[in-house]
Amino acid sequence: SPGVPDDIARRTVSIEYNDLDVLRQTVDGIGADQIAAIILEPVAGNMGLVLPNEGFLQGVRELCSETGIILIFDEVMTGFRVALGGAQERFGITPDLSTYSKVIGGGLPVGAFGGRADIMSQLAPSGPVYQAGTLSGNPLAMTAGLATVRHLQESNPYRKLEVLGARWVAGMTAATADAGVAAAITHCGSMLGMYFYPGPVTHYT
Repeated sequence: SPGVPDDIARRTVSIEYNDLDVLRQTVDGIGADQIAAIILEPVAGNMGLVLPNEGFLQGVRELCSETGIILIFDEVMTGFRVALGGAQERFGITPDLSTYSKVIGGGLPVGAFGGRADIMSQLAPSGPVYQAGTLSGNPLAMTAGLATVRHLQESNPYRKLEVLGARWVAGMTAATADAGVAAAITHCGSMLGMYFYPGPVTHYT
């Protein structure tokens, strides 16, 4: 994309989501000692809504554990949405690092990342890596975030979201069938997606 330095692009390898065999072949071809991290959306919201195939996330976790590659979950869309603990709670897979966005601030402009203590301890003041920003730890955003998490803990809306999501899927499935339109409809909690394609949809291409 415009604005991404060529050197960064050369050091980034994109592969098809949900294809564990290709991932393993890519790691073997490059060499695990040359790969800093594997980052992915556990539920691919940027592709509309593509769910992980059975065993895919577990396979990625096992590969990273075997090779020492850091596994990063992009939970910008799924964090606190598909479960209080995000997709990693829902699917029972623990990454080494996770990234979050506005959801942790109740919609206010805030982002965060977190993960294994040995990795996070590399950041100042514990470690040598300086990480900061003008609005880091902004009191208003942090207060809103704490209030949001408390509300989610107390109200536990996730079961209701599952029911409403399933109702939407059933309604859209019936509507597209009645209209004679081929469609693949997906959902994960309150995340919803529809493709005008006979399905199932397992990747972007």
